[in-house]
Amino acid sequence: RPPRSTLFPYTTLFRSDWAISPDGRRMVLTGLKEGHTKTRTDTKQAAFVFDLQTGKRVAKLEHPDQIRTASWSKNGKTLMTLDVPAVNLFTRTLNVSFWDGETFEYRHTITIENVTWIYLSNDGERFFAASGKPKNLLGIKYVADSNSVVRIWKTESREVEDTIARSGAAFNPKTREIEISPDEKFLVMVNKHKSDPSKHRLLAWKFDGGVKQIYELQPQPKIDDSRIEFSPDGKYFALDVGKNLQIYETETGKLRVELTNVELPSWGWLDNETLASVDIKAKNFFEAGRMLKAFDANDGRLLFKQRLAYEESVTPDDYGSAVNETVVYDYTTLRPHPTRKMFLTSSNEFVNIFDSRTGELLQSVVHPMLVVDLMGKTRKIHGKTVASADWSKDGKTLYVFSANHTSVSLWKLIED
Repeated sequence: RPPRSTLFPYTTLFRSDWAISPDGRRMVLTGLKEGHTKTRTDTKQAAFVFDLQTGKRVAKLEHPDQIRTASWSKNGKTLMTLDVPAVNLFTRTLNVSFWDGETFEYRHTITIENVTWIYLSNDGERFFAASGKPKNLLGIKYVADSNSVVRIWKTESREVEDTIARSGAAFNPKTREIEISPDEKFLVMVNKHKSDPSKHRLLAWKFDGGVKQIYELQPQPKIDDSRIEFSPDGKYFALDVGKNLQIYETETGKLRVELTNVELPSWGWLDNETLASVDIKAKNFFEAGRMLKAFDANDGRLLFKQRLAYEESVTPDDYGSAVNETVVYDYTTLRPHPTRKMFLTSSNEFVNIFDSRTGELLQSVVHPMLVVDLMGKTRKIHGKTVASADWSKDGKTLYVFSANHTSVSLWKLIED
């Protein structure tokens, strides 16, 4: 468990789209100009790479298109940048650039029209993207799943390696919710029937010197949610079929178990045998309780539950209408460790590490300082301290961004 932290100051930047290298040593700050300033007339934006050990800038990424988002492949060999903050319903054109993840040498850019989904392989050698069809609803232009096509590029050569097309008169594949197994051997998505939900189907492909479809399933009574959740080892996936949850073998498509009255895990799998979901139940008019529940993936047995930080307040509408606005001012984010043996939760004031199977608190990395006043009441001496926290992709480093965006605290994982 991490025994200590070290603070590394860097330029104060009020941004949340920071990318950390898999080894936890470098960070990319995007959407900036030289000198870390930007005027209203600027259109070209660069990204800067900082060494988190020294706080010094080690590289500058420039390209004719704006750089708004960055991420490394899992092995750190490839850095990918986008000219949009995120891919959504309104992303008509996307420019994806690839860089050497260690030297930061620019490779090339791929332009994708009507994009619905993207994925960079763990080794950084392949890039996947799904494209749909542009549509217009009441004057609002968006991208639909209709006529979807999935293409696979080689990131070194920009060559299209393979194509998957599965649209038809009666079905629309849900390409926004494509899932690739953690071992990257399988690609799975739901093909939704346009008029009869009971005919929704699940389609699976295998990568084996190419890509080939290996099976098609029609779960009963119906596929209720087109999202699929793979186990960390990729051997199984969970699928919502209404009131129950079905778990299938990825290789064969064989039904392994059906869990009664268990929802599709909103937080995914904590480990290969544990599913995690979160229920939101009102505690009172001004505050809601958010309960993490962990279930055994073999029989649906409840393993543990714990209340997460989740508080909201009701504020008057700015325009004076009778409808008030509910604002969440503190909630918990869950991040499983790459080994899946533990997970962390982070909120405005806490970063805690728990055992994935038992829910036991292993370490409180960040917590409020408490004092007892003269009346014997316990109170906090500071407010929000945490902006976000996560593991590096290799799992050896935990990093915590401060709430005031002026420092990042790095914690080294000490194996027992």
